[in-house]
Amino acid sequence: MINQSDKKDFAGKGGFVWWTGIVEDRKDPLKLGRCRVRCIGWHNPNKVQLPTTSLPWAMPSVPINMPNVYTPREGDMVFGFFLDGESAQEPVMMGSFPGIPLKAANRQAGFNDPRTQNELNNAPVKPYESATNYPRKLDEPTTSRLARNDAGYPSEIVQSKKNKRLPKVEPAPYYNAAYPYNNVYESESGHALEFDDTKNAERVQIYHRSGSYVEWGPDGSRAERVEKDKFSVVVGNDSVYIQGDVNVYVDGNYNLNVTGDIKINGKTVNINKGTKGAARIGDTADTGDQGTGSHFDVNSAGTNVIETGSGTVFIGD
Repeated sequence: MINQSDKKDFAGKGGFVWWTGIVEDRKDPLKLGRCRVRCIGWHNPNKVQLPTTSLPWAMPSVPINMPNVYTPREGDMVFGFFLDGESAQEPVMMGSFPGIPLKAANRQAGFNDPRTQNELNNAPVKPYESATNYPRKLDEPTTSRLARNDAGYPSEIVQSKKNKRLPKVEPAPYYNAAYPYNNVYESESGHALEFDDTKNAERVQIYHRSGSYVEWGPDGSRAERVEKDKFSVVVGNDSVYIQGDVNVYVDGNYNLNVTGDIKINGKTVNINKGTKGAARIGDTADTGDQGTGSHFDVNSAGTNVIETGSGTVFIGD
């Protein structure tokens, strides 16, 4: 039996000692996902009397089936308990609270994102945001706009896709999410991963902050956009089967380099919108040298123009 008169505090003695607070620092020197948290009612809000650097590190509590640590950001409200009870020197973070921020951060005050402009300049920022202290969006929920799909707060990612779209080959975005069915991870620099379960609008999307993406629509159609260069290497064999048509548009040059043979089999082969059949070895060709004027010879003598050629391979100018 534990002697309850023992003055030592520990987790579970007399129940948990709970706390809520605001993250002020996440640059854990041990890189364990710890944060410095100013706990409401436990820590002095005056940063002169209790600077951020004097706050104890709060350890994250990680589910055993999800070992990757997600570190809260500066300005996030988190909650947890103290491992050492009322001694309050060993905080543990158990979760965070979403919210609707109503005012911008004051980095001089406690319970706010305290980062300097120099720190912000070296921190991630989304392409459509400015490097300011969190929160950066006021009077709206902190949940992703992709997840909410509110008419008054359109997602910048969806808008960017619409603006950059090339209708010749690129379909309109399949996005038609309904809350709460779109499962979204949106990173601090603007990457996004979506698993949308919205009825009749089911999608999967991997989105890069540059505008590159791969998206699968409700019927399984796939759209892909690469904002710059694309490289693909297949060490073994590559097989492609297409039941429909294939259209390829190239604004620059097309270079095909093959060390083996090239075999093209088709009902007809048309090069440069050609209408005149190509001549092949073994074909009968009348060059019109005689100039007889018969229906087999429509050219003047000596012009050397081929009058007959292939009926399946056509060449244009």
